[in-house]
Amino acid sequence: RLPLARVKALVKADPDVTLASQEAVFVLARATELFVETIAKDAYVYAQQGKRKTLQRKDLDNAIEAIDEFAFLE
Repeated sequence: RLPLARVKALVKADPDVTLASQEAVFVLARATELFVETIAKDAYVYAQQGKRKTLQRKDLDNAIEAIDEFAFLE
């Protein structure tokens, strides 16, 4: 779902990365997709509690604060 060319461009923008295989770019893209999907689903629970269908920043903040796996984002 994420454009692999864009992911590859982001990888190449990192000065610490000299070479990235197509497989590595694919894995990074897939991991990013799964991460975004997970955090969006968890944040949507907070939006539903507020009787809304649209995610807001505060929903993401609540998910990050409440779920231990997202502690690195604080």
